[in-house]
This record gives sequence, C-alpha cells and structure tokens, in this order.
Amino acid sequence: MKAEAKVSLCLGESTLHVLRALEAEASQPVQPAKGHVKVVAEGGCLSVYLTAEDVNGLRAILNSYLYLVHAAYSSLRKLEKGYLRP
Repeated sequence: MKAEAKVSLCLGESTLHVLRALEAEASQPVQPAKGHVKVVAEGGCLSVYLTAEDVNGLRAILNSYLYLVHAAYSSLRKLEKGYLRP
C-alpha cells in the first residue's frame, strides 16, 4: 500500500535556507526505490511532500527529513546568535 504525507513548516526568514539544505538531499536520494521526496517553498513556508511504498517506509523518510530540518534550522539559529563563527 502506497503511503503519502505533506509537512508544512513556517520557519520565517530561515525557510529558504532550510529549503536549499533539503534540496540537496531530495535531489540525490540514497535509496530512491524506497520513496520519493519533493521540497518546495509555498507561501513563505517550507512544504515537504513524501511518498513511500508503505507506512513504515514513510515513517523512516519523515524522521530523516525532520532531523535534517532540525539540524539546518538549529545551525542557522546559532549563527544568528553568534554561537558559531562563519
């Protein structure tokens, strides 16, 4: 059974930066047979469209992308606060 999901995240000024970070991963998937991901900016928010062969695969892909969003967004926030030096 095919499983699909859409996740929208409104990240303010960080939306396009996080989008660029995710585009690299989405364009070169490690296991393309397991699922498909499309990331787009819609109305100032980041939308992630996920498709997988089953619910377990969808969960795995979703977890991976949520982790990537968290890593990118956290890094941007630390840069803004001056915790990291570019």
